[in-house]
Amino acid sequence: MRTIALAALLLFSPAAGAGTSSGDDDPRLAAARGEIRDLLVAGLGARALAALDPLLAAHPDEPGLHALHGEALFALERHAEAVTAFERASALDPSLRGKLFNHGRALQELGRHEGAIAVFEAMRREPEAARRAQGAFGLGLSRQALGEEAAAAEAFREALLLDPGSQRARYRLALIDIAQGRDGEAESALVIVLAEDPLHHGAAYNRALALGRLGREAESEAAWARYRQVLAGKQRISLIEERLTGTAEDLDRLVELGRVHAELGAHAAAIGWFQRAGTISPLDPRPAIGSVASLRALGRAADAERLCTLLLARDPPLEELRAPLIELLEARGAAAEAERWRRPVPPPAPAPPQAPRS
Repeated sequence: MRTIALAALLLFSPAAGAGTSSGDDDPRLAAARGEIRDLLVAGLGARALAALDPLLAAHPDEPGLHALHGEALFALERHAEAVTAFERASALDPSLRGKLFNHGRALQELGRHEGAIAVFEAMRREPEAARRAQGAFGLGLSRQALGEEAAAAEAFREALLLDPGSQRARYRLALIDIAQGRDGEAESALVIVLAEDPLHHGAAYNRALALGRLGREAESEAAWARYRQVLAGKQRISLIEERLTGTAEDLDRLVELGRVHAELGAHAAAIGWFQRAGTISPLDPRPAIGSVASLRALGRAADAERLCTLLLARDPPLEELRAPLIELLEARGAAAEAERWRRPVPPPAPAPPQAPRS
């Protein structure tokens, strides 16, 4: 989930080089920034950092590069250095203040909550609701760390009001409910969190706990079994992710990551891993078959059908998708269309003979 969270934060982070920097006009620098963002989203912080070093040496006054430097350092848990990088970015471009969520998070990791609160309060003054929601959530984390439970709950509720899809805020509120004995409210909230993020082991653990305290023993036992399954699956995922290299050698690892996520019910994440595998080897059927299965599990049968049709129309066609497409067509009652796809594919026509050159 760290990769997914970082992807969301980078989408809301400012365009690298925003403000007065001359780097905005350099297409090569813009392309390099995009590549570094891709590395960060892929969880390759060390590679992103290595790519940033020569760019920072060549463009020391580029605020966006310093912001990305902070993101890379934060991803590697080098929090003190990350703070320095974020502060450098904000000094070069004051408009970045209130836009760098992980600046506040790095300060929190260092126990510097007053500084973090200042960052998150600035975010709460931003015009975009999504950024204000991030600020409220970060503020809640610091208030909670300082033992100010009522203020923390108020901040988390603000984040959820601004962004009803903020499962992080919902989860934190559920923890406060459990601490205060409101197990029914907590359990209902945790069901929503787990529907959005099936691999949230904290939510799985606390739901099992809340169910036990509510006397719902059978459900609690099932929830504890699910928690153990999630924990084992996440350990497996971490082991595979540590072996990723960012090269074609990752094909089998990416397919395995998709498979493990799918087995745990995290189908949206599974599709992301299968897509990455498919870019490495478009002719390998495993990523496409995995994507189709996960799309169907998510109730996105139309998208699964479109993917099958697209890849069967490709040259060469991915014939392994013919059977899944027929199943999809039959499931929606398109028997005639399914029958057409059952017909054997005619061999390609031979190329006409070429006239000899004179």
